[in-house]
Amino acid sequence: MDTTGTITSFSSTPMTRFSIGGDVYGVQDASTSYSLTNPDPQTLRFQVQQGDHAWYDDSSVDRSEVSGAGNIPGGTPLNLNYQFMVEANGPNGSFTNTADGWFIVGQMHNDDNSSGVGTSPPFAIQLVGDHLQVVARYVQPGQDPSNGAGNVQTLTLWTDPNPIQAGVYNNIQIQADVSNTGGGYLKVSINGNQVVNYSGPLGYGQATNWEYGVYRSTAPETVAVDYRNMTLLTGSAATTSSTSTQPTTTAPTTTTPTTVATSAVTQDTTSPAAAAVNPGATVTTSDPSAMGAMGAMGAMGAMGLAPTSASGWSTPTTGATTASQPSADFSYFGFNTSTLATAAPQTTGWWGDQRTAAASQDSNNFALLNQYLAGSSGRADGGMIGVAMSGAAWTQNSFLTKPQS
Repeated sequence: MDTTGTITSFSSTPMTRFSIGGDVYGVQDASTSYSLTNPDPQTLRFQVQQGDHAWYDDSSVDRSEVSGAGNIPGGTPLNLNYQFMVEANGPNGSFTNTADGWFIVGQMHNDDNSSGVGTSPPFAIQLVGDHLQVVARYVQPGQDPSNGAGNVQTLTLWTDPNPIQAGVYNNIQIQADVSNTGGGYLKVSINGNQVVNYSGPLGYGQATNWEYGVYRSTAPETVAVDYRNMTLLTGSAATTSSTSTQPTTTAPTTTTPTTVATSAVTQDTTSPAAAAVNPGATVTTSDPSAMGAMGAMGAMGAMGLAPTSASGWSTPTTGATTASQPSADFSYFGFNTSTLATAAPQTTGWWGDQRTAAASQDSNNFALLNQYLAGSSGRADGGMIGVAMSGAAWTQNSFLTKPQS
């Protein structure tokens, strides 16, 4: 449980891990000198240029992220606090984002190993152009949460009507309980003002983990974001921590409520590039039927298969066609957190290289064809094959799922 936000044993090398306040995170980036840096013991800086992607991505993805190695069980209260800044990359000190698919800067990642399919994140913080946005998703208990099954309810809960200011840190507080069987909620406050107060089903009934940095559909401009002072509390510690927010209208607590407020928000059935959103749209609701379009983000897909334990977490695979959405990250890799060093980064113990003949054989044994996803709005194309591996050090299932991870 991260209570200090202090970064130790830092590493920017892909497939290694380090500690943030005692919690273990793994590195997913392009392994450049600028992809991930640690300016001070409380700060991580993420940067991507066009073409920067992790080892499992194709050319349609730009990525620099870290992913929590430990899962938070479903139905567990969590309290996440951090300071977030975008760096100027446009004229006159402005921030420019022309990614026409998605630009994700933080998400709760579903444990897709438990769900058995690749999924979109239960909730995510993202950018539509230069506007911050909060999106949430859920399915009813027992329903298939894969994007192609058509059961996922998507809510655009808030889009900032004002452009984000470059070079200025924003205080972000997230309180949530990812549960679709009762008691689910999501509250988001920015700079002391509560912008989301949602009560209702959230997620897919599985555990989640926090993943953040920069993950976007490829775009020409260089972008960089900074996170500092990040803390994550769970369970009773999350519910007893103090908060200083100014609440907005509270939505009714129910699993089948009506819309409290909507503005140009509709169900998104288009591809990410075709979807549109009104930057001024604000939704404070507990009704997943007020399913918001993800705007220029489109149907933002899953971050791939989430870690199933402190010794296993996910990565996407390649394989999207030139006309496809980015490939889903649904191949697992893992590590033993009991060996986390206090002074030096640790590399993972790999079962094998994904490009070896042995790995390919195992991958083929477990690969599944997704029969549902062609033309859908999620994370991968119909017919995409995911990598599946198993071994003494770690295991993974493979899925065909929707793009974005």
